[in-house]
Amino acid sequence: MSPVRKASNRGRNIIGYFPSIKMKRMINFESLIERDLIYLLDYEQQVEQFWEQPLTIEYRKEGQKRKYTPDFHVLYAGRNVLLECKPWQLVDDADNQIKFAAARSWCWEQGWSFGIMTDAMLTVNWRLENVKLLTRFARYSIHSEIKGRVFAYLSTVTGAVRIADVMQAVNPEAPQNVLIPLLHMAFHHQVCIPLNGAKIATDSPIALRYTPSEKGILPL
Repeated sequence: MSPVRKASNRGRNIIGYFPSIKMKRMINFESLIERDLIYLLDYEQQVEQFWEQPLTIEYRKEGQKRKYTPDFHVLYAGRNVLLECKPWQLVDDADNQIKFAAARSWCWEQGWSFGIMTDAMLTVNWRLENVKLLTRFARYSIHSEIKGRVFAYLSTVTGAVRIADVMQAVNPEAPQNVLIPLLHMAFHHQVCIPLNGAKIATDSPIALRYTPSEKGILPL
């Protein structure tokens, strides 16, 4: 699916391209909020696919035909969702509220959902910054032997385990060499590191499965 319009910085916003691992292509963004949301869309396991500037919705304002293009179409756990990125202080703007109402009405007719992502929502906890860290190592080539050692250790231990514990157990002679493999595996959901409560560090807990309390921050 190609964007219905080209990225624009007519409002002096920052535009660019994000190299998506999930979508295997460059994704256009028109603001830092959009760029940061893409980090999450690329990481979150329940996001199956996503597309920028996906479609145009027609609506009327003061008797005139207008057009509104939401920022993203997300396929989330089998559900179709349109997402709009906005600074929190602009969400209640009258013109934006008219656009959002048109999007909600369109989505209701299609059996889709509509959500808004703000800068405040993105920074409510450590999740975004931690996902950015994991993304840095997502494309690294990790030897299967290292992965096998990590799986073997985590499958046999009981109780709380730290990243540092895994590093030491997997490679006692050079534990520092295990950190990047662990971060790579965390991005690809092969191991689980809590992302919301604190910045990832060597004393962060790590496991093979997520705890029920670990939730994303997407409005989905």
